[in-house]
Amino acid sequence: MSVLNIAVIGASKRSVMIFEYLKNHPEEGKIVGIFDLIPSVCQKLIEQHNVPKTRIYSSLTEAVEDKNIDAVFIGTPDNEHVEPVTAALKAGKHVYVEKPMAITLEDCDAIINVAKDTEQVFYLGMNLRHGPVHEKMHEVLTEGQLGKLLTIEANEYYHGGRTYFRRWNRLREFGGGLWVTKACHDFDLLNWFAGGQPTRVFATSSLSYYKPKPEAATHCRICAIKDKCRDFYDIKNPEACDYLKKNDELGRLIEEATGQWRDLCLFNSDKDTFDNGIAVVDYDNDVRATYTVNIVSARDTRQMRLMGTEGSAEGDMAEGTITVWKRYSGEKTVYDLKDKMASGHGGADDQILADFFECCRTGKNPRSSWSDGRLSLKVALAARESCDTRSPIEFNE
Repeated sequence: MSVLNIAVIGASKRSVMIFEYLKNHPEEGKIVGIFDLIPSVCQKLIEQHNVPKTRIYSSLTEAVEDKNIDAVFIGTPDNEHVEPVTAALKAGKHVYVEKPMAITLEDCDAIINVAKDTEQVFYLGMNLRHGPVHEKMHEVLTEGQLGKLLTIEANEYYHGGRTYFRRWNRLREFGGGLWVTKACHDFDLLNWFAGGQPTRVFATSSLSYYKPKPEAATHCRICAIKDKCRDFYDIKNPEACDYLKKNDELGRLIEEATGQWRDLCLFNSDKDTFDNGIAVVDYDNDVRATYTVNIVSARDTRQMRLMGTEGSAEGDMAEGTITVWKRYSGEKTVYDLKDKMASGHGGADDQILADFFECCRTGKNPRSSWSDGRLSLKVALAARESCDTRSPIEFNE
């Protein structure tokens, strides 16, 4: 098997990732078909990425049963992974599905029950563990440079994350809340670095900033204070909206098809999640980890600090650097990884897709698969429950 034929399920922002990757790596594969409930969005992606021979499927069944297809990339909303994943695997296709694997453990198990009995590749898009910064930090740790790991501090500051509150991610029924839809691959990082099993989670969170504003409207286009609002989304001038300007055309087509205006107010949208939170995770090997997520932020970055008995390491995705200190000698080493971080998520998007295609060709095991996905979701759901109950959640398994 050389060049793989790919079907894309879900004409989403994340599905753009596979279009862009294969444009730069045509030797890996080509997209031959795409399915979405809104065909006009499929057509727009085809035009934007100049793949005019790409077929638009009329149904999920038609897509996964296409005998010309070797693998399926699934970029549907988080709550809609089970059907396309299991259908594609049963049809004998390799599968790449975006994180989280699902938003309930029951749905994770439904996928696992099919994935564990197939010879096809099931690859879960936990892209962060494939990024150069986190890869190098994990290498430093596993080489023993830090001694016995004691604590992990992981922080994410995401300026663009505010737009979740005008998208489906704002509602638990579709994305599980930000602890699931956003933080699941950060919890995957904690699990990966800790190297043990989580035993207890305590979390606290709040909707501190994007709370309802009585003086604002439900949508930007009809809002009386739009000239004063720094989160105003001007549909007449989408280039002025830094985060959504690349996706406004897709948003317009979805609006035309559904009748749902795309400029929902970030403050007055209905939502059942938070804009900042902190989780603490205990592991059975005497490692403790904290994770902070804040989307009321002035910049985008992820940072991580590892503290061990022999040294410490600090990494910053925005800076593209890792600094390692030896505890007793004071020796300091800086790794500059900027030249490896050209693709999305700090260089992780290209690397995870390269690994997916290699697994499909060679049969090697994925670096992130269903067992990782279930464990990260277990921690994410515990963090959500801890916030709801204001109490620690113990794992009894």
